[in-house]
Amino acid sequence: MSKLKFSFLILMLAASVSAFADWAPVNVQEALKKMYPAANDIAWSQDGSYYVADFMRNGFDTRVWFGANAQWVMKQTDWATMDEVPAAVYNAFAASEYSGGMVQNVTWVQFPEWQSIVAVEVGMANSQTKYQILFTPDGGIIRVRNVTYMYNILGASTFL
Repeated sequence: MSKLKFSFLILMLAASVSAFADWAPVNVQEALKKMYPAANDIAWSQDGSYYVADFMRNGFDTRVWFGANAQWVMKQTDWATMDEVPAAVYNAFAASEYSGGMVQNVTWVQFPEWQSIVAVEVGMANSQTKYQILFTPDGGIIRVRNVTYMYNILGASTFL
């Protein structure tokens, strides 16, 4: 019976280590350092099959997604407020039906081959409802979705 318990313990330990690995393969780490040589205090995680580097850059929380082949696929910069958004996005948001809500998060999302996106998360007044509005840099609305009960609303599955 003790061999069975020991085997189960080893199996659980192996599963937990792989599920919560705080690392990335060497080729992915090298790709990040090539793109952002000054990046320090990098926290690695996984989002599906992607490796995600999380670090501070120019005072903003920055996350960069890489495929297993070390190819850059997406970058997000948390601006947190509307202070950094392009004027066209600010004006489009101010004219939208969501402008009366409380801005909870603003994220600049960049891709190697697609246009950039500004994601604005808004909590509506007197309710727990949250919406995410995806804008083009010129103020066009790409999509609005209810994200009230969603986790990781800007993960790789949102775009890739």
